[in-house]
Amino acid sequence: MFKICFKSPLCYLSLHSDGKFLTKVDFHQTYFEDKSCEVLEQAKEELKLYFSGKLKEFKTPLKFKGSEFEQKVYKALIQIPYGVLLTYKDIALKIAHPKAFRAVGNANSKNDIPIFIPCHRVVASNGIGGYNGGLEIKKFLIDLEKSVK
Repeated sequence: MFKICFKSPLCYLSLHSDGKFLTKVDFHQTYFEDKSCEVLEQAKEELKLYFSGKLKEFKTPLKFKGSEFEQKVYKALIQIPYGVLLTYKDIALKIAHPKAFRAVGNANSKNDIPIFIPCHRVVASNGIGGYNGGLEIKKFLIDLEKSVK
């Protein structure tokens, strides 16, 4: 298992890998050092480009976790274009579960690889919705993508 820390504009991100795939991204307030690998170095470089407005699509290989339904949601999230916001209902329709918008929100909350699986691009029909990293980070990511788009 490999893990490194990346300093984003708002907080530190811990990036986790099994050596072949990015497996987890966590939001942190403190810096740490640990063991890296090629996948984590790729993820780190892509994050640098993303936060500088120069990258709109990640290529780092990802390993999805979760139920079959959650994995459908994550695959749909990856298809959302940079700078575009969709609702939980939009995603439910996209994965052919039109009444499952609450389940889509629940799957979003379990997303282990935020930013790379862009759950920040999904909002509630009556507002911004929630975000594991906090609403300040979700708003920052949305504003970053709007400013570059």
